[in-house]
Amino acid sequence: VLESMDKAGYSVAADQAFFSLGTDTGGSIRQPASFCGVVGMKPTYGRVSRFGVVAFASSLDQVGPMTRTIYDNAMVLSAIAGNDPLDSASLPHPVPDYAASAESGRLDGIRIGMPDELFVEGIDPAIKDAVMRAAQALREKGATVERCNLPRVEYALPAYYIISCAEAASNLGKFNGVNFGYTTKNPQNIDELYTKSRSEGFGWEVKRRILMGTFALSSGYYDAYYKRAQQVRTLIIEDYRTVFERFDCLLAPVTPVTAWKFGEMDADPIKMYAADICTVSVNVAGLCGMSVPCAKDENGMPIGAQLISKPLCEETLYRVGAALYGR
Repeated sequence: VLESMDKAGYSVAADQAFFSLGTDTGGSIRQPASFCGVVGMKPTYGRVSRFGVVAFASSLDQVGPMTRTIYDNAMVLSAIAGNDPLDSASLPHPVPDYAASAESGRLDGIRIGMPDELFVEGIDPAIKDAVMRAAQALREKGATVERCNLPRVEYALPAYYIISCAEAASNLGKFNGVNFGYTTKNPQNIDELYTKSRSEGFGWEVKRRILMGTFALSSGYYDAYYKRAQQVRTLIIEDYRTVFERFDCLLAPVTPVTAWKFGEMDADPIKMYAADICTVSVNVAGLCGMSVPCAKDENGMPIGAQLISKPLCEETLYRVGAALYGR
């Protein structure tokens, strides 16, 4: 999934497309946007219809745009957001004029938090320094920037992988070679049709997540894994609700590292999963988040700053993002 989203990101970075649409389940818009030096918006859960999208994790997936500028991103989101009766999770709220918020002006009165828990151990010093410089730039624009805490967000990553894999195992069950997706050639019976279609059609990473999800939902393990992950999710939502009583948005890194070489993480899926540590809690809590280019490292690799706000506050992200990056 991340590989395909990277293609969407660099198609915009290379001026091959005015914008690209991605699906962000745990960071798959914001991470590629950060890697490619473009703007990536993960809207509030339900803000954009997912009708026609192949579901990964239904309670986490959200469609959003990647663009070269903040203003372009706001224009695209204005066009694709809104209620859709064909998506039961689609929100009924009216769509504001996002482009009007994408003005590079002062931020007087805006309160921005920097959660210590999202500045994870092992983060690339170049990324940490870039986000700190972004914080100073926002202060110079008039914003109040302070450190804050999300005490239980450290559990977002394991909770995310249990929930997402469980939902993937359920959602991908319909790809059996009959109604959806790939169909194997010349099956001898119905069992062979199902088995070979799924074995040949799904890649190794998809199979790994289906197996993890099936285990988490199996008899005897449901309460220990899936149910507990959902309880942790509620605690993370409460942490964000509390912190947003003090702040209008949050500032954090997007990823602990800059873009790695193609295939470099294939042999170490745990390390690859850990790259999501700064982004997954936004999906778990149903918030909106955006990656904004803010610097490059010594090798010229792009670095993104992540802005996070409460549900249906994309306008705040565009306002702060435009002040940081320009319109």
